[in-house]
Order: sequence, then structure tokens, then C-alpha cells
Amino acid sequence: MENSGPPESLKKQLERARFERGIEVAESLAAHRALLTTTELARINRIVCGLPENADPWRQEPVTLTLPSGRVETIALIANPVPATRDRLHQATELAERGATVDAAIDTYVGLVLSHVFKDGNRRTAVLSAHYFLKRYGVPLSGLAIHELGLGDLRQEGEIESLRTTIQQMAKFAARSRGES
Repeated sequence: MENSGPPESLKKQLERARFERGIEVAESLAAHRALLTTTELARINRIVCGLPENADPWRQEPVTLTLPSGRVETIALIANPVPATRDRLHQATELAERGATVDAAIDTYVGLVLSHVFKDGNRRTAVLSAHYFLKRYGVPLSGLAIHELGLGDLRQEGEIESLRTTIQQMAKFAARSRGES
């Protein structure tokens, strides 16, 4: 039997290294108070997927996915995912500016995961967008912690609210650990 790539452990290590590089980029954007734009989000996606700088990461066709629940779902064609993603990022920025940072992070994460705007790396990119909002607006919660959560199928009833509750509790605990209220 022919091996068509690196052993699974090396793939995981490479994926983790790319994700950590994505964290560095998201944190740099947040530290410099730069807006998370669709251009920057696409750059983060290319990093986590190991794509060349000139690659187009945006999905332009239907895709069939196997969800964490084992259910198979086909997600419809997205004619142009950039404007919808731009709107989502703008809405999240407005939420965060009004003090609802955790909601901004969660809404961005959920929206990106459910719309599946990229060809690959949607969950990792969504986690990094949430990480950006948390860091930029001073919530002491790591995107890595969100990435490590055993998330269910966000399409199932109650899963989004469960995620929201979990992340809000994690943010409160992190703030208390730092001596904040």
C-alpha cells in the first residue's frame, strides 16, 4: 500500500504550526488595532491551509461536508462570498465596539463555520477571527482554548447557544483569574 503523504502525526504537527502562525497574525492585527478585513481573513486562511500567497481561498461552488454528528450536508453555491463575509466582520466590529466582544467573537465564528466561505480551513479560520476580536477588545481568552473545545454540530438545535454559554463562562473565568470583574 502506497503512502500518499506525511504520517498523520506530522500532518497534525504541521496543522498546529500553521494554526499557531495564524494566531500570531491575528494577535498582531489586534495589537495594532487594525481592522479584520476580508483581505486579512483570506490571508489567515491561506496561512492555516498552507496555501501560496496568490491562491484564491474563497469557495465558489457547492460543497458536501461530513459534520461532527456524522450527518452529511451539502452547502449551496456561494456566488461571491467576500461581500457577505465583509458584512459579517463589520457587524462583529460594531458589536465589539458597543462592548459585546464575546458576542462579536461568537457570531463571527458561527457565521463563518455555517456559511463555509473558504475552500478549506473554515473552522480554524473562524476560531482565529474570534481570537482576533477577543484580543483586540481585551477579553483574556485564547483562540487556542476555543480551538480545543470539542464542538458539536452548530446546525443542531441548541448547539449555538451552548457554545455561546460555554465561551461566555470561559471569558468570565479568564477575567476573574486576571483579577478583573
